[in-house]
Amino acid sequence: MTTTASLHAKLDALYDVWLSLNPDSSAAEFNKFASFFSEDCTAYLLSMRELATPSIGRPGVVEGIKDVLKDTRIKERRVVERFENTSGSKISVEMNNRLLVHGKEIDVFPETATAVFDDKGLITNFKLYCCRSAVVEIIQDVTGVGPYRRQDKCH
Repeated sequence: MTTTASLHAKLDALYDVWLSLNPDSSAAEFNKFASFFSEDCTAYLLSMRELATPSIGRPGVVEGIKDVLKDTRIKERRVVERFENTSGSKISVEMNNRLLVHGKEIDVFPETATAVFDDKGLITNFKLYCCRSAVVEIIQDVTGVGPYRRQDKCH
């Protein structure tokens, strides 16, 4: 029988792999990350707010995490609180992570991850909730690409 404690341990293990990844990681390392997900999973690896289309299936998860790592790496994961639903298949984790965005550090970055697991202990649905304004601002400053309009004068 799967317990919520074992599901939290699986999510912790997923994040351990995530922290070890970088854009130059091997295919085997990316596949290890994707192995935490079911074959037909749905995953929002960036933010529910920014992604119109989630990553679908393990190949989608690999491509999704590669896209995330182009701009952002988790340097330290700090769990604030853990939650679970009454059925025991859905868990959430509130975090205050330390990020590295194009060489610039953000400390503290609040994020909440929610994961739904199947009876095999694989993630079928993964969602990240956060406000990425601080991240997007750095990406825009470094790359010149982003949603924020530049203002020359305040008044």
